[in-house]
Amino acid sequence: MDEVDKIIIRSLKEIGCDIDEELDSLRQFSPELVVEAASRCVEAIQPGSGIPTSLPPSMSMRFRIGASIAQACMDMGYTGEVGYQTFLYSNEADLRRVLMFLIEKLPKEGQTEKIVQEPSSRAARLQKDISATILKQLSAPWVPSFCKEDGIRWHDDGSFTVEGGKCFNFASEPLQTGNTSHGCTPQEWREYCVHYLPLVSDQVSAANRLVPSLITLNSRGILSPSQQLSTQKAGELRKLRSDLLQEEYGKFLSADVAQKLSETSVKLGSRFALNERLQFLSEKSPEKKKQPIQEIVPTEAVSETSEERQRRQEEEEEHAVEMLKNENEELKERLEQLQLDIKTLSAKLPQVLEERDLAERTLQEAEVKQAVRKKVLDLLPDADTNVAKLQAVIEASTKKLINLATQWEEHRAPLLQQYRNARQLNSSKASESARQAEALRITREKVAELTEDLRNKEALHSHLQAEYAKVSKDISRSAYTRRIMEIIGNISKQKNEIEKILKDTKELHKEINTLAGRLDRSFTVADEVIFRDAKRDDVSRRAYKLLATLHSECSELVKMVEETGACVRESRDLEDQIETESAKNVGANFERISADLRQMKQETASLAAQLKTKPV
Repeated sequence: MDEVDKIIIRSLKEIGCDIDEELDSLRQFSPELVVEAASRCVEAIQPGSGIPTSLPPSMSMRFRIGASIAQACMDMGYTGEVGYQTFLYSNEADLRRVLMFLIEKLPKEGQTEKIVQEPSSRAARLQKDISATILKQLSAPWVPSFCKEDGIRWHDDGSFTVEGGKCFNFASEPLQTGNTSHGCTPQEWREYCVHYLPLVSDQVSAANRLVPSLITLNSRGILSPSQQLSTQKAGELRKLRSDLLQEEYGKFLSADVAQKLSETSVKLGSRFALNERLQFLSEKSPEKKKQPIQEIVPTEAVSETSEERQRRQEEEEEHAVEMLKNENEELKERLEQLQLDIKTLSAKLPQVLEERDLAERTLQEAEVKQAVRKKVLDLLPDADTNVAKLQAVIEASTKKLINLATQWEEHRAPLLQQYRNARQLNSSKASESARQAEALRITREKVAELTEDLRNKEALHSHLQAEYAKVSKDISRSAYTRRIMEIIGNISKQKNEIEKILKDTKELHKEINTLAGRLDRSFTVADEVIFRDAKRDDVSRRAYKLLATLHSECSELVKMVEETGACVRESRDLEDQIETESAKNVGANFERISADLRQMKQETASLAAQLKTKPV
């Protein structure tokens, strides 16, 4: 075990443990050094564990640190018995097993992350492919979009990724955003924008023209904010707005509403036509404006001043506007009432249609019953003749049915036999196909198991190769190899010696059994011969007594030899147990536990005194 201890000590020094050069065995480790070694191993395996590397003076904290290290070892998969006593009151054999387990778990030099097996689930493989694709795209240089045909980018390894889309020419279209009211009142323009103005994404003819149209609109607003539209342009825009309003209103009205309002459409017009009339009332020609006024004004008012004429015209226009507004409100109310009536009638329409269908079905059933009743009534005047005719028809129908049944039986027998043969053949084929399907399923399961096993072995092979590559090459492997070969040679020699001893022991057992059997047979023969002569001769009688005494004493001697051998074996077992217990340092551990117990009692007494002295 000295070589194993040296390897463990060297590995602990490599991870930063402060071990003196004089220490060459785990038997010489103190509890502080044991806790430091185990804590540094756990920290190297699981960074961020936060286990202290030194023992505090408080006994409760010592027990807590020992329990934390033991729990960390169990979490890593240690299957042996481990607890706080393994580190605070260490046993050489248990400590050697724990440290060997932790050293085997240590990451190799230069290894930044654990090598994991290849993911086998579909979701894990998909996630890995996505990560690889994103990493490839991030590591690739930037390429302009016009250099990628249809947004496809080819890589050096022959693969490709889709980045962006197809390039289009810069083509814009005029957009209506609702920022200007084009001469109408703010309330009317707001209502139009909220209910009828389409979104800018719906105003363009193609999706690739939306961004250029927005850029053009914003550029015009930035470059020429103070430009005013000419009178002709303003008229065209107003005409375009009027057409758009009328078109939207036509879409708004349903077919039923248009049919009901066809009679009053001349008077009713639309709210947008009214808005148009209100908007462009002041833009009418002077002749059309003055003509109705001149018809109303009498001849004696020709000499009025221009201011009075203008004031009268304004009053008349305001009166006309008020009348038009009242008419507009009335039309709105009528339109809302008509819409409400349409909704009510539309809600009642399914019920009415259902009632109509029910009435039609009832009528059809009544018509069928009426036709049957009419036929029966037509047959009543000549009942006997009609009954005879019916009986003749029934007999003919019966004969026809019997004839058809006979013909059906003639055709049914071969068809039934053919059906049974086909069914039997189908069942045999189904059983054969089921057997083949079961064999195929078993084969697929075996293939899946072998594939999984192969994947695990390949991952293990790669893991072992990576570990072998990370192993430092400065260690003199020849020395370890030579020592291992010497240990193997010694083990072989010991094995040979043990086999020789076992062989000799078996031969001795065999010889002892042979001699015991021979002795029993000789004693039996001698006993019979001497006992036969002892009936007639006194010398033979004395010889028989001596033979019996000799046999009993020899039996006692053999028994004593066997008991002596058992005692020797028991003593050897006790000596081995004594050596094992002495190796556990029971006395030193007992003294240490007693000292820790006294210290804990002192700490408990001091804490109790502090509690008593603490004010309530």
